[in-house]
Amino acid sequence: MSSVRVSDLNRTNVDDVFMVCSHAKLSDPIQRRGIELKRQWLLEMLEKHGPLTKLAYLDGRPIAQILFFPEEVAKFLPEPRKYVIVLQCVYNPFPEAQGKGAGTALLRSLMEDCRAGIRCLEGRKCSFIVSNPFQTGEGLSMAKFYEENGFKRAHDEMFLEIAGRYEPKIKLEYEPLPEDRGRAIIFYNRICEWSYPFALQVRDYLLQIKPGLKVELVDEWLRPWESKRRANQWLVVNAVPIKSFWTQREEFRQEVERALGKTS
Repeated sequence: MSSVRVSDLNRTNVDDVFMVCSHAKLSDPIQRRGIELKRQWLLEMLEKHGPLTKLAYLDGRPIAQILFFPEEVAKFLPEPRKYVIVLQCVYNPFPEAQGKGAGTALLRSLMEDCRAGIRCLEGRKCSFIVSNPFQTGEGLSMAKFYEENGFKRAHDEMFLEIAGRYEPKIKLEYEPLPEDRGRAIIFYNRICEWSYPFALQVRDYLLQIKPGLKVELVDEWLRPWESKRRANQWLVVNAVPIKSFWTQREEFRQEVERALGKTS
């Protein structure tokens, strides 16, 4: 019986990340742009901080990946916590690879590195790991998966203490900015190759709701101050943060229409 092998990201296997995350859309030109943005980020982080991704292989084929980063490198976050690892996602999209233990192997490999001293923290032990799990609709709920591996809930994130005590993150409150009135600002992040394509879809949907609306897309990794000025909101319409996600079409439309109805 074949067993899962875990490998850290390196320059020779970086394309395997996209064989997992974008396996069904590798020829899509918009997805390719998202892929290139993430590739740049992965290679830049690899040079500066070491590998921030691990890949799981089965019979030589990449089937899953885990993505993480030190909170301190995310300049768009207010007062990032020292020696804290942000677990962005664990992803195994292939039904035939489900139940093989790939996700567990990846998470345990990260946990072992965090306990021993992880390269992206210059060999220091991690204080704790945090994650804000989201549900892709594929396989096991991420929140349940993390709970089964020892994570606890706190406010709007989950955490696993490693060498220190959990500390809640600092949250900002959005204060309406005059320049945000009469337009929309969408934030995307090159950490995920799906973020840029999603931002384009949101832009197009906003223009269906209000043709002619001025819409700006902002890469929060390159312009972190813009994200912090808006309290890390993912979308602001007419100086109003939008809370629902665009795939919740009716709820999203109603929220956007209410925001646009506010006086400038």
